[in-house]
Amino acid sequence: MSDSDNGTTMTEQIVGDLLGNFDCQPVLFVGSGLSRRYLNTPDWEGALRFALEKIGGNAPEYDYLKQKHSGDPTLIGSDIAELVFEWAWGDGKDDFPEEIFTSESKSIFLKFLLANHLAQATPGELSVDNEMHSAEFKSLQSIRPHAVITTNYDHLLELIYNGYEPIVGKQVLRYNLNAYGEVYHIHGSISAPGTMVITKDDYDRWNNESKYFASKLLTYFAEHPVIIFGYSITDKNVRTVLQDIGTIVADDSGLIENVLQVIFDEKVEAPEQTEMAIPVGEQQYRIKVLRTNSLLSVYEALTARHELKDANPALVRALAARAMKLTRSDIPKGNIEVDYKTLEGVISSEEELPKLLGITHADDVNKSHPYTLSTVGEKLGYTGWHGAHKLFNAVKEKHGVDVKTTDNRYHCAVKTGKAASSVTHKYSDEAVSLLEKVRDGNAYELQI
Repeated sequence: MSDSDNGTTMTEQIVGDLLGNFDCQPVLFVGSGLSRRYLNTPDWEGALRFALEKIGGNAPEYDYLKQKHSGDPTLIGSDIAELVFEWAWGDGKDDFPEEIFTSESKSIFLKFLLANHLAQATPGELSVDNEMHSAEFKSLQSIRPHAVITTNYDHLLELIYNGYEPIVGKQVLRYNLNAYGEVYHIHGSISAPGTMVITKDDYDRWNNESKYFASKLLTYFAEHPVIIFGYSITDKNVRTVLQDIGTIVADDSGLIENVLQVIFDEKVEAPEQTEMAIPVGEQQYRIKVLRTNSLLSVYEALTARHELKDANPALVRALAARAMKLTRSDIPKGNIEVDYKTLEGVISSEEELPKLLGITHADDVNKSHPYTLSTVGEKLGYTGWHGAHKLFNAVKEKHGVDVKTTDNRYHCAVKTGKAASSVTHKYSDEAVSLLEKVRDGNAYELQI
């Protein structure tokens, strides 16, 4: 059966079987194949050839270096980094900014050259003339992955997933992976050339640290379906990560069952599912491999169908961070009063849980919080907002809680424009009732 057949395609079956085991969005592991396809950026060899051509003069030919190092790209990269270093301090000095001449790293000059080269190849916004690529872009964007992991240096993924936050190099080790909507550049990024992993020394450091990266990324590999795009089936970058991950998440047969590598092959007439073996000492791990001549069919099978598919990633990250702060910091430290019976009821209610997280329908805001601070002041018998403001300050001094800094039953901040400061503060009848008691010196209970 081919992907052109009616009904459920083989690709949909393969991808659907993987996604069906997880009630969450996939994590994408993306290699340079996607950048070459959509931006026509050079592969590793092409990038190093560009650097040699830039030097010109008496620089050795790339094929000489390739033969000298038996094709090892990291050793070739180290030699070219040395050549670019010498050229930068001579005829090429005008091609570099002054500040990188004070760097302790000789390889910074090669990294700067390649970062500039890739930056020029990356557009400021997505614009694709190829009709097939345009359709693929739209489907890629519709996947809405939980996160993206990549060894690519360029910013293609940030263009595709607008609003996703780039996390570069060792920042991954310090970052909270319980969030949503990040692009993890584990081999560095053109935004910070010094972080780019290119030379033998860079890769030695990376290999030494790969177990730390693997343990940090374990949450994704254990709890999400992981789809690998843009890597060859023998890519060392993929194998290094999967070797470390496999020791923890593989089943008794050695299968890492939630990982699928997609291989684009124009010669394949119909999708084929196979397996790839990853030997580690006496142990052997396996992952599933899907060979296909249609990336579009894979992207469409992965398209997000959940309720948050159109949500701003920054908003989802903020909600996740707030929930994490509640469980790890505020509640254990006693910074907020918690009624656990109420919480148990709330988490089982589709209507009440969004309220706990501060989410509400836009149309409901004006009903639940109809008053400005001036109106609240007038309802309390003042001529303007100042009286109400003083009463809120009295509440803050007594309870240590500033009602006006969060969305709650008394107060809500409504966004009214694009600027960060474009916010209107609205207040509820409960706020009026609360301030009446404060004004009159009556007992009251603050319920945030």
